[in-house]
Amino acid sequence: MLALILAPMLLLGAQQLWRAGGTQPLLPGLDPDQVARLELQRGEARVLLARGPDGGWIIPSAADAPADPARIATALDRLEDLRGRPVAAGAAADAREPLTIRLSGADGQLLGEADFWTTEAQARPGGERLTIAKPPALPLWPSAWSRLEAPRVPADRIAAVEELTPDGPKLLPPDATVEVARMLADLTAKDFVAGADVNWGGARLLRVKLTDGATIDLQQVPDGDGRYHLRLTSDTLDSVRAARRYAFRVAEPLP
Repeated sequence: MLALILAPMLLLGAQQLWRAGGTQPLLPGLDPDQVARLELQRGEARVLLARGPDGGWIIPSAADAPADPARIATALDRLEDLRGRPVAAGAAADAREPLTIRLSGADGQLLGEADFWTTEAQARPGGERLTIAKPPALPLWPSAWSRLEAPRVPADRIAAVEELTPDGPKLLPPDATVEVARMLADLTAKDFVAGADVNWGGARLLRVKLTDGATIDLQQVPDGDGRYHLRLTSDTLDSVRAARRYAFRVAEPLP
């Protein structure tokens, strides 16, 4: 009876040893619970995740946007368990610029650092270059790590839209108001960036008037990649005013 009970456990242990055979950990000794700061960088692209004063995760590189703790925990657990096989001697090296990750503790102590290529990784400094079967997902855009939501502006609350010009407000026609209402109703936080990182010079300026008398000001500039950055603020709506720190991406220009 004891043998029947132990057999599956022994088989599982043997399978795990077989899978790990010939592999080594990328970041030996990494404890995810000790990580208080996670930095990802490739060239000028950079995402910084850190524990805030209340212990929750934020994105300092994106105006302290709220981060998704579950997504970060999954990435850290994956890094803790990540193993690989040494790259064969004489194998051609991946010449592309790597994605570098740095893990630090609450006291700033470096807990781990590594470079990632498509199927290879190397701990820094001086670690052996390893072939990784399933590299972890480490995206370099803030919205992939965030639970930020764009302000919700129901279309039926919009009464009128004005363009803010040097000569004063100019009322836009009804079809333009409908277009703005649709854009705001469909607004998401996907691909958002920190508003302070955007050059708002020459921005198109609109003022949205709501049926209850509240107003929302819009600024929009091209993002350089065929879409547009849109920033919202309001003197009367707290939820919109808080979103002023972020620039949301939209596909179309304001009318």
